[in-house]
Amino acid sequence: MGAPTPGRGGPGTPGRRPRIPPDVWSISIVSLFADWSYEMILPVVPFFLAFSLGASPFIVGLVDGAAQFAQSGIQTVAGSRWAAGTGRKVRGAYGYLTTTVSHGLLAIAVVWPEVLILRVGAWLGRGSRQPIKSAIVSNATPAESQGIAFGLEQALDSLGAVLGTLTAILLLLDRGLSGFRTIFAVSVLPGFAAVAILLLFVRDRAARPAAVEPTAPRPGWREFPASFRLFLLAEAVFGLGYFSILLALLRVGENLLPSSGGSATGAVVAALLLYLLYNLIFAGLSYPVGRGVDRLPGLGFVALSFALFALVDLFLIGDSGLLGGILAFSVAGVQVSLQGVAESAWVGRRVPAALAGTAYGWLGLIQGMAILGGSLLVGALWTYRTAGLAFEVSAALSLAGAAMLLPAFLAGRREAPTPPAALA
Repeated sequence: MGAPTPGRGGPGTPGRRPRIPPDVWSISIVSLFADWSYEMILPVVPFFLAFSLGASPFIVGLVDGAAQFAQSGIQTVAGSRWAAGTGRKVRGAYGYLTTTVSHGLLAIAVVWPEVLILRVGAWLGRGSRQPIKSAIVSNATPAESQGIAFGLEQALDSLGAVLGTLTAILLLLDRGLSGFRTIFAVSVLPGFAAVAILLLFVRDRAARPAAVEPTAPRPGWREFPASFRLFLLAEAVFGLGYFSILLALLRVGENLLPSSGGSATGAVVAALLLYLLYNLIFAGLSYPVGRGVDRLPGLGFVALSFALFALVDLFLIGDSGLLGGILAFSVAGVQVSLQGVAESAWVGRRVPAALAGTAYGWLGLIQGMAILGGSLLVGALWTYRTAGLAFEVSAALSLAGAAMLLPAFLAGRREAPTPPAALA
């Protein structure tokens, strides 16, 4: 470990509680409002597509898979070009604004291709600012506190998801399925708040004179550690079995439809309550998981998260009703809290600070490409074969991805430790 950075209050000093930098608090609050905005949208999109526009599970998988792929593609550009140098905060604000406006326009969509276009547009905006946000958090935080910093950001991010889901539930209870379009329109309010907070309260440390010069040559693939490249390979295999939480929501909603007396509104509200449970678990575990990742660094948490996703699949294979939904979304909340923090913190430790933005971009690209394939695979098997087969294949690929993290772990043990990230 390097010496604590001057002016940072010695976050790595033994026996002292790590102090979270103000920039991390500010960007975490931005994440709260941004998630409040788009998490009003996400849990109702599969039901809007299926119940209002007559789309199949394959179309639901296509819409979300294409959005994830678009996000991953733009993340690579954002990570290598926009997450370093001056002006990245403004570029991030454009990303938040694009997501907000695109989701708001869903209020006037009348056919599923319009939803596809707007979801892709929204996730292009999200992908353009995701590496910028991660790089701001990473650059503002010493290496020994990366887990706790990303844990705080993810905790407030998921708290925003709780607020968004609650808002959507209240509007559906008030307006029924006609409330879908009201939800889309109202979602712009917290989205605009996120843009304002980012511009007014987040400092851009990379804009200081000591930052990496924007004219510096862009890093090549071979400049990354071998452990990182093997890690991405495992991510790709896992991603082929990974499907959007939206497909899980649709599966549970269909299972709950008979028990709701045939009421589509009742089934959707019940599914959203399970999604709320998922986000509450996600929010509650993110910060403790971050502290655990700092104490026990490595890929173990990532491997565990991959295995837990296979367990989610097992709960979705049969028609197990409300109990199966509770178990599936409870485990999913644990799984996603582990995966997000553990991946971000591990990359922050293994990759030199100058390559952080590009590394997060590559991670997003690999995940997005694989998730597009995974969503199409699961959606197609569900639509044209059986839902059970779809989730069985997903579970097998998830476990294969977990096993493939072992070579990355062994390569990391042979590599020299990465120096702590210095502040720009």
